[in-house]
Amino acid sequence: MLIQITWLFILWLPIACISWTITHEEVFREPREYCIKCSKEGKTFLKRKFFYLFTCEFWLVA
Repeated sequence: MLIQITWLFILWLPIACISWTITHEEVFREPREYCIKCSKEGKTFLKRKFFYLFTCEFWLVA
């Protein structure tokens, strides 16, 4: 059980770093702005929630 918990935390760190980079860094500003626009102006509930996944760091880590 301890080994599984250790691996969980080892794998969590790079995933959290990637999530932070995508949702906050300038490199991904244009795709992020497009996703934000689509998540607010999407015609269907499913489309809005799909694009919201790429704008929220908590969804990307989960």
